[in-house]
Amino acid sequence: MEGKVFSKSLTKTDINHRLCIPANSLPMLPPFAEGNNIQSLIVHDMEEAGIVLDLRFYVRRNGHPKPVLAGDWVQFVRRKGLTIGDEVELFRFIDANGEVTYKIRVSFRDFLRRFP
Repeated sequence: MEGKVFSKSLTKTDINHRLCIPANSLPMLPPFAEGNNIQSLIVHDMEEAGIVLDLRFYVRRNGHPKPVLAGDWVQFVRRKGLTIGDEVELFRFIDANGEVTYKIRVSFRDFLRRFP
């Protein structure tokens, strides 16, 4: 079973600091432990085998949750050469044993940038 968690066009904040994600994607992400607002999230790159991101998924404790992904995110942005306007999609896969895996895919706004 699979499903798209979210897709979005990258902003300046997404490129330079952390990936802000839509609040409506929270049900597709791992639950937080009681009293905790941060969770580790391992994400595999769909396009480059062996690239694994150790992200920190967190929300605000009060008010609007404003979920974000940090950790290895900025290194991933630099590695891929992502810029404002590029698109990112996060997917959740559940295998027959109930094991959950997250995978990420990027699309460049300028398709030709993908080829050096």
